[in-house]
Amino acid sequence: MTTAQPVGFWSYTHRDDQLDGGRITRLSERIASAFEIITGDPLGIFLDKRSIEWGDAWRVRLDSALTSTTFLIPIITPKFLKSQECRREVITFSGHAASLGLHELLLPIHYVNVPQLTQGAEGQPADEVVEILARRQWVDWRELRLDDEESPAYRQAVHELALRLAEIIETAPPPMPVEVTPSSQDDEELPGFIEIMAEMEGALPTWQDTIQRFAEIITLIGEETQWAAGEMTASDSRGGGFAGRMRVTQALATRLSGPAEEVDALGAKYWTELAAIDPGVIGFIRRIAEEDLSAEDKQVARDFFKEVEQLVSATRESAMQLQGFSDSVGEAAQGSSRLRPQFRKIQAAVQKVIDSRTIVDEWSRMIDDIDIGDDDQP
Repeated sequence: MTTAQPVGFWSYTHRDDQLDGGRITRLSERIASAFEIITGDPLGIFLDKRSIEWGDAWRVRLDSALTSTTFLIPIITPKFLKSQECRREVITFSGHAASLGLHELLLPIHYVNVPQLTQGAEGQPADEVVEILARRQWVDWRELRLDDEESPAYRQAVHELALRLAEIIETAPPPMPVEVTPSSQDDEELPGFIEIMAEMEGALPTWQDTIQRFAEIITLIGEETQWAAGEMTASDSRGGGFAGRMRVTQALATRLSGPAEEVDALGAKYWTELAAIDPGVIGFIRRIAEEDLSAEDKQVARDFFKEVEQLVSATRESAMQLQGFSDSVGEAAQGSSRLRPQFRKIQAAVQKVIDSRTIVDEWSRMIDDIDIGDDDQP
């Protein structure tokens, strides 16, 4: 057994725990106890993400101690997927684990049925956090959560989960940093630091253009929605009644079809590209922090960091604007079955940009912790 104390970060919504009579927090305690009985070593569980201790431990583990002794255990429920905080934890931890080739450290517990996790998203827009969770070997607790906590079946399941954590610690391979291979490089030629930074630097303006186009389409959708509101008012004034409103709704659904498809494609493209390169960026930022760079490499890193900060600024500004838009779209989607598919598609695309902010915010946080001097320093 490794000398580093095993730690599990319990990711859940407090409301779920309240609604289930505290069973979620008690489950964490039972797993920790079972782990210690099995291994002889304590398992530290961090529960209250509102505390300073949770945040400090989270940052330290991500930056320097994310080995086979650190786990993120998300308690998956419908409310979990609606929690932006929980989504951020999954995305951030997943990127760091992937950057070291330690995917099994993300251990979801499927606590309350989330159909997308087991049946796919047929007829529904894809959810990128669900896709991350679905790729992991999650534990099914949907029936067990209804069992008596002292029942043999419940205790056996707790034991098996603790045993699985112990086995991961014993058998996990050593961290293997993931590198991003530039498309311009041959497979037989390993890219150097400058080549990799240049490739990623070249991608940043494209991502910024995507964010700008995304904002333009969202503005267009807002204008179309306002047009529909004006048409409904005019129809009502003519005594058009619900039939008149229905005609306007059908016209709006047609007018939104094209923009909804484009914003869906843009959101998917932006998320996919960022998520694909995230482990490599995390790995190289960590590498910059740990290595003694030449003056040339330091300058390349500084230039790259400036580009990242521009992307961070653009994504933050867009995400803040889109959060309110997403909430209003969600409310509007309830009003018309004809508009619901377009609005759901738009809302899912907006969520991808909001979730993408988690990725670039983590890059920014890591960069802020690095001191490689100013531009005029060697």
